[in-house]
Amino acid sequence: MILFKLVIIIFLLISLVGFLFTKKFLEIFCDLNSLYYKFGGIDAEFRIVSTKTTKISCLAGIIIFTLMFFYVDKNFNKNNLNTTNKEEIAVTETTNKENFDMQSVYEFLKKCETYYLATVENDQPRVRPFGTIDLFEDKLYIQTGKIKNVSKQMAQNPKIEICAFDGNTWIRIEATVVNDDRIEAKQHMLDNYPSLQKMYKADDNNTQVLYLKDATATFYSFTQEPKVVKF
Repeated sequence: MILFKLVIIIFLLISLVGFLFTKKFLEIFCDLNSLYYKFGGIDAEFRIVSTKTTKISCLAGIIIFTLMFFYVDKNFNKNNLNTTNKEEIAVTETTNKENFDMQSVYEFLKKCETYYLATVENDQPRVRPFGTIDLFEDKLYIQTGKIKNVSKQMAQNPKIEICAFDGNTWIRIEATVVNDDRIEAKQHMLDNYPSLQKMYKADDNNTQVLYLKDATATFYSFTQEPKVVKF
């Protein structure tokens, strides 16, 4: 596009010089053409009789090439603007996608305080309120006690679902839970929920923390399209 604009400018300048200095322009033009014929082995002489015709032609060239320049420039700027807008949209979408991650899921569940966790016991679904959620070593953890039925159900079938609602938006999470029996993971959870320390200890053989694996979290609302996060 830039090269095309440069060619237009060159022809525009030639037309302008031809219009302002018609006589001299014709002399140079005729000399160049005569040289061309001589090098080509053609015995001929190039002549332009009317300077008036040349002036009119150069003036027409000035008008045409000026219009072409502004037309090309306008479309070039328009294309650049469209490209810039597309790039900005792409950057915005990428940024939103990057910002909408596991951290968003954690913050949403934390804000809700209570979420509902569903498991399966044989062929019977089970659901109950939970309140513990923790981020540790880039994994999302839940907590329970090993003596509880929910722990036994997750041991038998580790596929679970979580649902929570903040009054405007709700989330559904499908995941597989993985038990983490490390003291560090348990202690991190208890440190974030001091009230649990009255009932649980990191080394009491009852405290259990599990992280979500192969999770798909979907945010829903009545006013926006669903947003999906995988982690």
